[in-house]
Amino acid sequence: MTIESYLMVATTLVFAILVGRGFMKANIPGGLLVGVMLVFATMQVLTDRIWAPVGTKEIAQVIAGSFIGASLSAADLKRLPKLWKAFVTIISGLIVLNIVIGFVLTKVSDLSLVTALFASIPGGMGTIPIISEDYGAEPVVVTVMQFMRMVMGIGVFPSLVVKLNQHLNTDKDQTSHLTNGQNTLINATRSSQRPALNSLFALIIASLFAWLISQVVTSLNLMVLALIGMAIFNLTVGVKPLPVAYRRVAQVLSGWYVGTSFHSEQLSVLMDLLIPVLVLIPMFLLGCLILGYLVHKFQKMPLTDSMLSAIPAGASDVVLILGDLNIKNSDIVVLQVLRVIVVTSLFPQIAAIVAYWFG
Repeated sequence: MTIESYLMVATTLVFAILVGRGFMKANIPGGLLVGVMLVFATMQVLTDRIWAPVGTKEIAQVIAGSFIGASLSAADLKRLPKLWKAFVTIISGLIVLNIVIGFVLTKVSDLSLVTALFASIPGGMGTIPIISEDYGAEPVVVTVMQFMRMVMGIGVFPSLVVKLNQHLNTDKDQTSHLTNGQNTLINATRSSQRPALNSLFALIIASLFAWLISQVVTSLNLMVLALIGMAIFNLTVGVKPLPVAYRRVAQVLSGWYVGTSFHSEQLSVLMDLLIPVLVLIPMFLLGCLILGYLVHKFQKMPLTDSMLSAIPAGASDVVLILGDLNIKNSDIVVLQVLRVIVVTSLFPQIAAIVAYWFG
């Protein structure tokens, strides 16, 4: 790396943070993350010389997982069995949505069924494109489609959910997010009372735990492992919620990593995939809104919370956005983590079976 390269990345980072802060002031959900992501993606397409340091994604995942773990309580764990209706609704609905979108994409484009199915898997941007080639899918196409799905899930869906519920005026009492024994996800007031050294020490412990276990259990991402580590530390020793500044750092790192993963060659592929993308995004939006409504009915969750539980984005990104929305329902986090685990481990096999029988 040259000095010029470092200066370009540093300048882009500063500008990206400024844009992200502007988005935050405009009350865009996840504004910092979205702004940083858009700036880095634009610069990467224009120059193809932008990069993210090794470990950027992993650090963001660890911070996001630690944020959750530091806020979980024994009451939250006791609620796990009570979420089965929401879990079954989301997973079964996403399976149907994945298959339906896959078949529709083959009708409106020249994509093979296996490529279309992998391109429409609702999660796993970091893993699905990598393993898709082993099943006979086109990895570049899958990467572009997955990237667009993730951008939609981060940048569009949360804002849409908030505006939709404001229009419908369904969640009149926002304190409902804290009822039914649900613990707060993020509590900035309490976190400000916590010495920085203690917060940093707890984060280091969770990071070490996540790294050590990841060397043995490779199927779980670092966010899940950090969540488990911090939760254990919290339930045994006691950890107050981490300062909100940590979440901001994670948002910047996450947006940085996602933005730099989009290259100029993928933009050219995107032009050829314009129709599939224009089909994929509205179908995902409509499908997940319907799933959120069903969870609202079956699980009796506030409509805003139930729709956010069905967001087809990375669980760590959703966690980072919840704080900006002042959503404090830990059930959303639990459902998002379970969704990611099931989607990344089970959905590729389902896609392969469907493609084998009908492709």
